[in-house]
Amino acid sequence: MKIIITVATLFTFTFKLFAADTTIVFKPLEYKEVFELAKKKNKGVMLYFHFDGCGACRKMEKTVFKDRQVFEYYNSNFINFEINTLKGVGLEINKTYNVRMHPTFLFFDKNGNELHKLVGAYTAESFLQQAHNALNSEKTLSNYKKSYQNGQRDSEFLFDYCYMLRDGYELDSMVINEYLSTIEPSEYEQEKNIKFIYEYVIYNHKNYISFDNPAFTFLESNKDKFYEYFDKDQVDSRIVWALHKTLNQAIEENDAEIFSAAMKIAKPYDQGKKYLFKEMDGRLTGIMNEHFTLFLEMALYEKNKNVSKYKTAVDQYISIIWDEESQLNSFAWSTFEQSEDVDKLKTAVKCSVRSIELNNDYANNDTYAWLLFKLGEHEKALKQAEKTIQIAKKNNEDYSETAKIITELSNK
Repeated sequence: MKIIITVATLFTFTFKLFAADTTIVFKPLEYKEVFELAKKKNKGVMLYFHFDGCGACRKMEKTVFKDRQVFEYYNSNFINFEINTLKGVGLEINKTYNVRMHPTFLFFDKNGNELHKLVGAYTAESFLQQAHNALNSEKTLSNYKKSYQNGQRDSEFLFDYCYMLRDGYELDSMVINEYLSTIEPSEYEQEKNIKFIYEYVIYNHKNYISFDNPAFTFLESNKDKFYEYFDKDQVDSRIVWALHKTLNQAIEENDAEIFSAAMKIAKPYDQGKKYLFKEMDGRLTGIMNEHFTLFLEMALYEKNKNVSKYKTAVDQYISIIWDEESQLNSFAWSTFEQSEDVDKLKTAVKCSVRSIELNNDYANNDTYAWLLFKLGEHEKALKQAEKTIQIAKKNNEDYSETAKIITELSNK
């Protein structure tokens, strides 16, 4: 009898071991049942928005969701429910939430009041901390929003609020600059502020800390302090990208004073070097080509209809890039896309022909074909298109765009 009990106990233990959770458990419920169960169990609700093929979602599912501390806490404290926003009932459910960034995590109390929001991929430690925040009434994004709406503007609050909004993908430049306005320039040297300025001078490829803000001046004048915490090239890159956006805005607004001041700082950085922009997590999301200041001067002269200076700048630019086929092709293609001026298109043709001399590949030949087509040289365009397609076929490349030239001409 004792043996039977022991075996039965061992079987029960083994069953529990294999039946134990190994990841965040998403309840197989109807959506309308989620908050009913939350009330019954006296738990919060976590909605996970994703879609098939989302790389960041898969990363979270394979690693963070399987972290023991994470799944034990989430399974104990929340009714977890997943919503595929691109198929099935998820399409209809998402009409309520209008989620566009993935993954998104929304946290609610048992009564359906939204408490907290996260967007993007997180480490296990951070994702666990965010769950704790969601159950702490003082640490939720919704509470911070209420405090902000009620006039809360002290420095520490605004600092934390910026990161709350960032994590919820709701950050804007106004709150960034409100925080910076609460601190003295002498405080920029603090580690937290150096990191703050670095992260937010360019955010989502927008200039969040303006050129005339003392914080930008501090960044540009004290690069060595930033090099202590971040890669030197990325510090310089953020300065260059901020200047580039300032210069573009000055051109758009015809602000000669700002353009001149920003250009004076930008030119020493423009020494034949590309500036790669990497996000805080290391992802490469942008490349600034060489000679960007001259390109911006060309844009200014064109905007102001200063023909002679524009032509001089173009000639200078082309002479500099004459042996750089990718930049020649880029210049030719941008001219094709943006201009109807015959003289400009002919200059672009010259650049395109030179790019083919340097590298007789599909991209360079395709640009040339389209330029000829736009100039109305249809017989030449047809021959060039056919030649380009042959290059593509030889290299197993997609030539569908070039084929449109042949279709267009056959319809004329």
